[in-house]
Amino acid sequence: MASDGNSKNISYPAQLGILLGLFGAGLILGSLVSGLIWMMWTGRSIFAMQSELLSAENYYIAMVIQGVSTFFIFFLPAVSFAMICYKRASLFLGTNVRTSQKQILLIFGLLVLSFPLGGALAEINQIIPIPHEWEVKFKEWEASREAQEAALIKIDTLGKYLMSMIIIAILPAIFEEFFFRGALQNMFMRWLRGPMAAIIVTAVIFSAVHASYYGFLVRFALGIILGIVYYQSGSIWLSAFFHFLFNGIQVTALYLFRNNEAINSKDIEQNFPLWTGAIALVLMILLFRMFKKESDRLKPEPEPLVEQDDFGFSSDYYNNPGEL
Repeated sequence: MASDGNSKNISYPAQLGILLGLFGAGLILGSLVSGLIWMMWTGRSIFAMQSELLSAENYYIAMVIQGVSTFFIFFLPAVSFAMICYKRASLFLGTNVRTSQKQILLIFGLLVLSFPLGGALAEINQIIPIPHEWEVKFKEWEASREAQEAALIKIDTLGKYLMSMIIIAILPAIFEEFFFRGALQNMFMRWLRGPMAAIIVTAVIFSAVHASYYGFLVRFALGIILGIVYYQSGSIWLSAFFHFLFNGIQVTALYLFRNNEAINSKDIEQNFPLWTGAIALVLMILLFRMFKKESDRLKPEPEPLVEQDDFGFSSDYYNNPGEL
């Protein structure tokens, strides 16, 4: 295995095993801590948590438990993985990378375009032919998910809005980006030696983890966008910022339209015609070209091994984003 100067020369299959093991340990530890919080907060048995946690009267404890769970499941494993497998975790993850106001402005532009693109992909997801048995099962899962989320997305007070911004928008943006882009995609980039392959594989996993068939393409596209932002900039904070804005707009919409019975899901990228998605995709490509140019300006020019396309992708990966 070729060393990048920061690696401890642990094989990539072993790195994947370490990351998955840490993820499993985080899942177990998060469940134990969540159960402890439930018992201390409510004085009730841990066995009552599953059936009672998502009721409206337990909104705040549910939010706290969700935040704690995502910390143990995503953030802690990602940081631990970087410390175990690499000499400087911050260098690997990309926490100390220069950014600019122009990058941030371009991220706002990409964010605006992500909604019509997501809406068009949601329409495509709906019309993809699948066996009737699968369709019935997927719709049952979606209905069950919406029923479970109903109390959590009923953001009808300012206090709930602020809490939701922290737990649903800010913390998942940071914790998930550290895991999926900072750790998983970063590791795949070195292993697969191709940024596009790593971004796609990570986006598939990112979408699959959210367990929603009818939202799969939307979250897959979000994973692609986040992956490109991270790859081109090398900054975990810029991908986390985009993720936060994406989540935060949806939380804000739920609060502002709290009296609208038609708003019953935190996924608002719906009802966009397919042609708007096509236009959004073209404009997004143009913005990514500008974003890459600005990102390249902020870092020393690497010595390219092969010709790059407009996204900065090539058949041979030569630049480790976490080390820029």
